[in-house]
Amino acid sequence: MPELWRLERRPEPAFPRFAVPPEGGVTAWYTMRLSAIGEDREGPPPDDLAGAIARYETRVALWRRRFARTA
Repeated sequence: MPELWRLERRPEPAFPRFAVPPEGGVTAWYTMRLSAIGEDREGPPPDDLAGAIARYETRVALWRRRFARTA
């Protein structure tokens, strides 16, 4: 894909910059952004790391309940 972009002279994708993100904030933001892309919807704004973390933690809790191993 990068080679295709280079050959077609497409602009570089814009990546958000986080000045002082809370622990886990950047990972949560990108995870929720990729989830949004996969669901064809808007993702979290770059200035809402707290919201992204909250949604990420909710998603992880649901995932754990759904896929938890039972002995």
